[in-house]
Amino acid sequence: MSKGSINRFQFLKKVGFTGPALLAVLQSCSKKEDYFIESLILNKKGETVASLDSTIKTSSPSYSGGSNNGGSTNPGGLPNNLPVGKVSTAELAKITSPLAKIDLTSSAAKSLTSVGGYVIVSDMFVVGVTSNGDFVAASNLCTHEPRRRIIFNQTEFYCTDHGARFALNGARLSTIARSDLSVYNTVNDGKTLVIY
Repeated sequence: MSKGSINRFQFLKKVGFTGPALLAVLQSCSKKEDYFIESLILNKKGETVASLDSTIKTSSPSYSGGSNNGGSTNPGGLPNNLPVGKVSTAELAKITSPLAKIDLTSSAAKSLTSVGGYVIVSDMFVVGVTSNGDFVAASNLCTHEPRRRIIFNQTEFYCTDHGARFALNGARLSTIARSDLSVYNTVNDGKTLVIY
């Protein structure tokens, strides 16, 4: 965007569109830069941030868990020789810039002991346990509307607001989602789970 110009969202707000009317017009977007409205991404202090990436650096994550009993990408351009899945503690140490760490022995991570269980980490990631016991991690920010309502629902990621569904690799399973969900690599040594 050039200096002095405004994006579609800003223009529509200036001319008086609000609520459902604003959403209806925005859903008819034809330019990729209009699909995602960065001005709606806020940090925990309520301040607008440039992108989701600037909100996910965390040193001491907080957790909230859930349970629904009954594939990863490499988003950061990290080298492909980094481990994925269950590894030794030495291999776990190869991850030098994790997005988040989870102490699997803590009571806060109790939901991750059973298939279908999940936790929300620092209100940024949802981590779930698949039927084969692997951990999967995805962004908690839905691609339908920028709301942090994604949960792990047994075999997929699911938005509790409007029903958007995503495969374990982040691919859209329903037309309500505007784009695929960001998924992250996970690695663990049985005691610590690292998201990167």
